[in-house]
Amino acid sequence: EQAQLFSGKNSALFRAVQKNLHGIVAALIDRGADINACNEIQYTPLLLACGTGKVESAEVLIKKGANLGIKTPASDTALHLAVQAGAASLTNLLLHKGMGINLRNQADETPLHVAALHNQGALVGLLVNAGAKINAVTKEWVTPLHIASQRGHTDVAQQLLHHKADVSVKDKQSKSPLHFAAERGDKTMVEILLNANADPSTQDKEKKTPLHTAAVRGHLDIIKVLVAKKGRSGAKDMDGCTPMHYAAIKGNTEIVKILLTSRKNKNIDDRNIWRKTTLHIAAEHGHSNLINLLLSHGAAINASDNCSALPSAQPRVPALGCMCELIQLTPQL
Repeated sequence: EQAQLFSGKNSALFRAVQKNLHGIVAALIDRGADINACNEIQYTPLLLACGTGKVESAEVLIKKGANLGIKTPASDTALHLAVQAGAASLTNLLLHKGMGINLRNQADETPLHVAALHNQGALVGLLVNAGAKINAVTKEWVTPLHIASQRGHTDVAQQLLHHKADVSVKDKQSKSPLHFAAERGDKTMVEILLNANADPSTQDKEKKTPLHTAAVRGHLDIIKVLVAKKGRSGAKDMDGCTPMHYAAIKGNTEIVKILLTSRKNKNIDDRNIWRKTTLHIAAEHGHSNLINLLLSHGAAINASDNCSALPSAQPRVPALGCMCELIQLTPQL
């Protein structure tokens, strides 16, 4: 009977926390409810209060001696949860109580990583000033700035950069925050990072630059911004492909036009490791408009690839118009 009563008090304590009835929270603890009991998802009342942003209830629990060292099954601390909920006063209180600012959860994230993940820009300064490592990395070498860039959380990114986050840091795949922003097509984020002196020609593990990434995704606005910042449009990845090769796969004439102009047509006949030019690829995929553009800019029509194939022999699928156009322009042997 006593066990049932005890269990009932604990259950009531969780309900009171959930509704932020902090007076009742205090009364239940005074009457014997277990302040460190766990509910069905293995949260204590304090973890529940922090995770749901119930500031007053959390303050009562801390004052009454709740164990600050207990973590969730995912190893989130009360501080991780308070940051996730965007509870600034509660975050401040936990920091004043000496909670570890750089403790990591199961995903190897610090509270600052969590702030970046959940777009809590207002908490970045608070955490950094309390000693959070601004360039802390996970096992995948991901920093808070990587996360903010990948998620499009511009306020967080600006706060991190204001506090001197490293804009050139790379993850395990050698991707910079700029790679992620370019991949998303997030012009605002790309401009924020470039204005913080991000290298527009930085290369990842596959030697792809942000220009490659933007070309693969077809992000015209990003291409324009990167080219304006002197991104190397002739850079080659590990397959020898330039951004223009990737734009050609999709037949993106506008992107190809910008890339050609930026290099004054210098890399129009650049070959990848299969010795394919942009014209080969345009012909392979049957992009007649792009073929016309490349030919008008002086692309070499007699350039053969590793299989000794000319662009006119490239179409994989019936693309009669393209083939005829190329055959007409191919010199007679």
